[in-house]
Amino acid sequence: MPHCILETSNNLLDHPDWVDLLRKINRALVATGLFTSADIKSRAIQHDHFVIGDGAADQAFVTLNVQILSGRTDEVKAQISEALLQELARAFPRSAEGMRLNLTVQISDLHRASYRRQTSG
Repeated sequence: MPHCILETSNNLLDHPDWVDLLRKINRALVATGLFTSADIKSRAIQHDHFVIGDGAADQAFVTLNVQILSGRTDEVKAQISEALLQELARAFPRSAEGMRLNLTVQISDLHRASYRRQTSG
């Protein structure tokens, strides 16, 4: 825990090293002191088919959904969101300047009582 799902439109002006960006997201989460590196699972999905608003070609999105076990305060979730939003902003400067870019971070709770995990090795 947590699970980080980074989704983007395929029309971004920036072309980051995706694995490096996921590592930076993981490091930002570890820096909060709430998570260990071994527990974070991150992945990126780029969407070829999307519509934002009226469908204008200069609109793009980068959204990060971070799923964590329930029980953390709204203040803690806000701190996590802000740290991750800053990481995304650093990764997509050209898109932010040259497009109408929506950068978003959402922290979602996983139901602690029903969440299960099995790890091998």
